[in-house]
Amino acid sequence: MRRGIRYGLMGSSLLLGLGFTPMAAAAINGFVTHPADAAGQLTIASTPAAGDDYTRAMEIGYAATEQGDYQTALINFRRALQARPGDRYALDALANVESYIQQQRAAAARQQEIAELQVRLTRAVAAKDWACAATTVDRLITLVPPGSSDRAKLVAYRGELAGFLEARTNLDAWSTICPG
Repeated sequence: MRRGIRYGLMGSSLLLGLGFTPMAAAAINGFVTHPADAAGQLTIASTPAAGDDYTRAMEIGYAATEQGDYQTALINFRRALQARPGDRYALDALANVESYIQQQRAAAARQQEIAELQVRLTRAVAAKDWACAATTVDRLITLVPPGSSDRAKLVAYRGELAGFLEARTNLDAWSTICPG
């Protein structure tokens, strides 16, 4: 979010002629200077004024978003929106972060369901409950990303389970593990 203004060393001669160093001249207008880059240019980035709650909150929100700290980002984008009600940028940033949080929650719920299904599958196979094992694998297949090696293994395993189901072995143990 830094807005940079580049002044060539030649362009700063006016400021120098007035007795200011480039760093001092930049500081007068609330800018923070950065060391000269490889091309010999001085980079000057604006910083928020002490009372600019909106800008400060937006910058903190963007930095937190980059680091994956969505709760901090959410808090700061809401602060920015309080400072400037209806601001399009704050609203967009807030919507993005809320979307990221929803994606995280969905991924965590998916991982939790996968873990529970793996436990159920292990129990079903141990009990030779092939119907339960097959339905559990069917559900796992839908939760694993297409094209992954785990999904390919599940599909192959489902084929093995189909063989047990067709053989109709251990009929007394069918559907004892799966709920419902």
